[in-house]
Amino acid sequence: MTSTYDFIRETLIGKFEVDPELISHEATLESMGLDSLTMVELLFDVSEKFEIEIPTDELDFTTLGEAVALIDAALQAKDS
Repeated sequence: MTSTYDFIRETLIGKFEVDPELISHEATLESMGLDSLTMVELLFDVSEKFEIEIPTDELDFTTLGEAVALIDAALQAKDS
């Protein structure tokens, strides 16, 4: 199974044309050249792929690693 980080990384590269060298757990939206609308679109893709709902009141993150942690928490909640 594809990890959350790997799926996001591949989506950022393939769909949003982010330079792979800019993608890391510590990367921010700005450092990858993304805006908040792009991140919403990315989270929508993640929601569809993993069949989860990401609470909108928890979308306060700064780094890609924080976004991955949020998504992983939603996946764990789904499985429990």
